[in-house]
Amino acid sequence: MGIRKRDRNRTGWRAVLDPGAWVRTLLVTAVFVVSISALACAVGLARDTTGHDWHATYKLYWAEILLALYFDPRAPVTYRTRKGEEVTLARGDLTFSGEALLARDYLLRTAKRSAELGAWCGLGGALLCLILLGLQRVERGGRPESPAPRERPGFMAPTQAAKAPVCTPAERPPGPDAPQPLKPRPAGKGRGKAAPDRADSPTPEHRERGYERWI
Repeated sequence: MGIRKRDRNRTGWRAVLDPGAWVRTLLVTAVFVVSISALACAVGLARDTTGHDWHATYKLYWAEILLALYFDPRAPVTYRTRKGEEVTLARGDLTFSGEALLARDYLLRTAKRSAELGAWCGLGGALLCLILLGLQRVERGGRPESPAPRERPGFMAPTQAAKAPVCTPAERPPGPDAPQPLKPRPAGKGRGKAAPDRADSPTPEHRERGYERWI
C-alpha cells in the first residue's frame, strides 16, 4: 500500500525522473519486443521455408561440429537433395556443398528478417500502450478526487432509511394505516340498550295472590 501511495503522489517531473518507473518501463518493453519477435520468427520460418532447408541446415551444422571435434572427415554421410534424391558424401565434402550452404543461408536470412519485423512491431505496440497509459494517468490526475469512505470486505454502506432518526410510538406521526382510538358508544345506540344497574333500580312491590276466580 505504501508503494502505491508513493507512486500515486509522484506527478509531473517527479514521475518522469523516477528511476524505478524507467526500469519497469524498459523491462516491460523488452519482454513485449522479444515475445513479438520470437512469434514473428516462428511464423516466418513455418511459412517461407521447406523441409529440405531444415534437413540441409541440420546435416551441415552436425558435420561442422563433428569436424571441429576432430572426427574423420572421410566418413560417409547420407544427404537428401532438393529433388528428393539421397546421395552419400564424405563428411568433409558436405561442408563445401553449395546446395546445403544455400539452403542454410536462406533459412538464416528468413529467420533474421522475420525477427526484425516482429521486433519493430513489438516496439511500436509497446510505445503505443505506454502513450495510452500516460494519457489515462494524466486524465486521472486532472480530475478532483472525492473522499470516499473506507470500505472493508463484507461492509455495506448505510442507506438513507438506516440513517433516519428513530422515533418512539408517541412521537411517531399518525399514518393512513395507523389504528384510530376507540370512542365511547352512547347509550341507546347500537344493537341493544344498556342494562340498568340493579343497585339503582326500585324494589318491586309485594303483590298478594288472588285465589278468587271469576265466574
